[in-house]
Amino acid sequence: MGAASLSHCAHLHVALTGYCVLMENFDVVQALARTALTGSSEAVAKQVSRLAERLTQSGHSREAKSLQNLLSRSEKRQAVEPLDFVRASVSEASIQKLGTRTPLPVDRDTGAPLCEVVFPAKQMRGPVLSDTAATAYQSLLNEWRHQERLYAAGLPISRSLLLYGPPGTGKTSLAMMIASQLGRPAVIARLDGLISSLLGTTARNLGALFDFCNTYDTVLILDEFDAVAKIRDDSNEVGEIKRVVNALLQNLDKRTPVGLTIAITNHEQLLDSAIWRRFEHQIFLGLPSLADRTLIAESQLAHLPDARPLAKAIGWATDGRSGADVKTLSLSSIKTWVLTDRSEVSQMEALRRALIATGLRLDDPLQEQLQLPDAVLASRLNEGPVHLGQNELGIIFDRDRRTVARWLQSTTT
Repeated sequence: MGAASLSHCAHLHVALTGYCVLMENFDVVQALARTALTGSSEAVAKQVSRLAERLTQSGHSREAKSLQNLLSRSEKRQAVEPLDFVRASVSEASIQKLGTRTPLPVDRDTGAPLCEVVFPAKQMRGPVLSDTAATAYQSLLNEWRHQERLYAAGLPISRSLLLYGPPGTGKTSLAMMIASQLGRPAVIARLDGLISSLLGTTARNLGALFDFCNTYDTVLILDEFDAVAKIRDDSNEVGEIKRVVNALLQNLDKRTPVGLTIAITNHEQLLDSAIWRRFEHQIFLGLPSLADRTLIAESQLAHLPDARPLAKAIGWATDGRSGADVKTLSLSSIKTWVLTDRSEVSQMEALRRALIATGLRLDDPLQEQLQLPDAVLASRLNEGPVHLGQNELGIIFDRDRRTVARWLQSTTT
């Protein structure tokens, strides 16, 4: 065989060897490429380390050493990088961390701020959620807490959430809780306050708000979302305002790879399909069940010894009411009980007075039953879904068990 043929064979052998090494480790190469494209530096480093280990095992120690050197230099460089910047996992754009002295965007004409900022609290109590809502909430948090695993698999995290349902069901509280759980400042903007009679002003304010949130690592909370979104197909609104809604949609699309956006509405029926499509997660917060109303009441009665019986009574009395109404009645009840002579006012009487003080209008049958004589009301509370026992009735009516037993017996005969 000639020298030229030997040289050709040698080159072919080297090429085939390199090809075999590549194919043997193609799963790592594929994962590395996928991760690099998602922009997650930590996950990229993990895949490079895997490839270096594979190369060492296959006898390519020189190449493995080269990769290890790259990893070492990268770690040293990251150790001295400023903490004011974090790398956006999808867009690879550096976004700043929002500080307490960061100036907020304002309306150019009036100087009024377009939003408010709430920094994450170490202890924040969220709303009582139904099983369905709690599952959806945990699903979103799980994505954000394990985003590196998703990026390594070439999957993005969800960056938009729509919270909808009747007023007073905890939508804003849940949005704030999510921001706190993610450790990010909440930027809260009421869209009804951003709407102006002038097209240019409204569109400009929306642009300034989104530019601000796209610059900083935040959770953007758009409250009263239907105030803008609902008017696109409203024949009573002028065409200029409808174009503002289109500008809102464009800003939502532009924000897709950055941060988390949460929209809140009490009137989901006013949102069209184009709005719904912008939100990957959607959570309905409905009126609380009896069990949930009892939990809400109990959480507000922390200063009251043996709070469970009164919480159950409040849960029963607030059938069909929102969680906010339950909180209001519970707080008013405990304040009334604390500020009066407890030897003269029972917990039930405090509840009756709180109902008058708050002006809450309960369903007529419940309103009437709460005004019944203690013996009759005790019998009603002993029956049905709430089913307060004799000891529990004794606590809220401030009566001994013998008296309660006599009440129950007299009302059943």
